Amino acid sequence: MPSKKTLSFLIKIGIVFLSFFFIYNKLELVSNDTLGDINYNSIFFKLKNNSSIIICVFFLMIINWLVEAFKWRFMILKIEKISILTSLRAVFSGITVSSFTPNRIGEYAGRVFCLEKGDRIQAVLITVLGSMAQLLTTILFGSLAFYVLYESLITKTEIFINLEISSLSFILLFIINLSFLLIFFNISTLVNFLMKYKFFYFLENYINIISMFSYRDLFKVLLLSILRYLIFSSQFLILLNLFGVDIGLYEAVFSVMLVFFFITITPTIPLAEIGVRGSVALLVFGLFSNNVVGILSSIFILWIINLIIPAIIGSFFIFSLKFFRKS
Repeated sequence: MPSKKTLSFLIKIGIVFLSFFFIYNKLELVSNDTLGDINYNSIFFKLKNNSSIIICVFFLMIINWLVEAFKWRFMILKIEKISILTSLRAVFSGITVSSFTPNRIGEYAGRVFCLEKGDRIQAVLITVLGSMAQLLTTILFGSLAFYVLYESLITKTEIFINLEISSLSFILLFIINLSFLLIFFNISTLVNFLMKYKFFYFLENYINIISMFSYRDLFKVLLLSILRYLIFSSQFLILLNLFGVDIGLYEAVFSVMLVFFFITITPTIPLAEIGVRGSVALLVFGLFSNNVVGILSSIFILWIINLIIPAIIGSFFIFSLKFFRKS
């Protein structure tokens, strides 16, 4: 039976191997056929001649994940005092683990194993609450974009075939947004309600942590989520402009919102993720532009900068994770 130290090392090696294996396969899949309309020599030439713009987008990536680190640290302080550097290390580690898990669920595990003393189940629940805030942000902005771009969607696609379906869609989106807002800002009330039933008693020591977040705390978490959303939306807009996707700012802003909305609600597996992103981007931006290469190049570079590079960075932090604690 291997020692805990040996087992921990093997797990870390396994995570790094799986991460690089899936990243390599994703990149190979992209280069072969997933985004076949991309000319990679043209992309490289464009990046080389617009290095200041790419540096700006890369800088925004760092700011994006710093904001997420501040958000996670703010939330995790309920159970353990950590530095912003530890939080940033946890965020990057989570990205690495999420690179080979469906819908990025591995992100939770990658983060909580950075903690020294805090309860890990409570940490997962806190992380889920933070993710819920980010999801709520995407749904709110995406729903607004759906409403604004609805006329373009029905005239240029066959997604909605009659007035009844469109009305039902708006009603459903309204109910979803209202429900998410009510649940998010009344999460402690929901927890207290669940604790009235014996079936949930076994969760009492863990789920009560959610009750420690006040309305003010939740509002701050939501604001930080909105700030992150604005940052990576700005990155997308900059890249669209760089690759010559010539559409009006009004249409571009709401199209970006709609793309992130569709990407978020679409279940994906790691290897198919970039293909889904490309298909969604073409569906939405194709309403206003015929520049297929520019659209795909933008989503590809955004994916590389915001997810692939952070996953590689996070692989260096995997070896600092603590899977087993000293008794």
